[in-house]
Amino acid sequence: MYKHENLNIRDMVTVLGVNITMMEQDFQYFLKSLIKAAENMEPHYFQLPVAGGDEPEYRERVYCYELYHQLRCILGNDFQSKYKLNGEVDKKGHPIIRKAKKPDFIVHAPGDMNNLVVIEVKSIKVEKRINELRKDLETLEYFLNEAEYYRGVMLIYGSVNGELPENIKRKIANIDDPRIMVLWHSEPNNIKIYHRHLRRI
Repeated sequence: MYKHENLNIRDMVTVLGVNITMMEQDFQYFLKSLIKAAENMEPHYFQLPVAGGDEPEYRERVYCYELYHQLRCILGNDFQSKYKLNGEVDKKGHPIIRKAKKPDFIVHAPGDMNNLVVIEVKSIKVEKRINELRKDLETLEYFLNEAEYYRGVMLIYGSVNGELPENIKRKIANIDDPRIMVLWHSEPNNIKIYHRHLRRI
């Protein structure tokens, strides 16, 4: 049982009232840690102030690097002795994962196929490049199907006047894979599960 401060997956298992596999326990622990890590991010990592600019900018690499740091601090030694959090791993030449796709984060046990979570991150600016969101969702599906990852997470951060743009909502509504979850980090200290299937997987 992984613990970090108030993070205890046993509480979530009790609430759900169902038998949960060890992989699901690991995923739920990671999900709570991911939400906590995002909540810990300071505003200048969420939107980067720009000298001479009127408004701060969304910069996905700045956001992802800080999210990685916060996650590593929260996950704890027990979890990280079983899984490794890696960013943008190049799978080129991999004997099983044959397409050269690089998701933003993977949580896996390097050297075997004990793969827990694959994560893609997009800022709200993807509303103007909606095909990039489609490609990220395709990457999640590829890693779920071909690399046998247990779950996929699409993390979208930012908002337009406090809302998700309609074209992003439509794209999310069309997700039909129950293994994919969407998190919306709308503003610093405010992140929630926006979309998940109710069907049991």
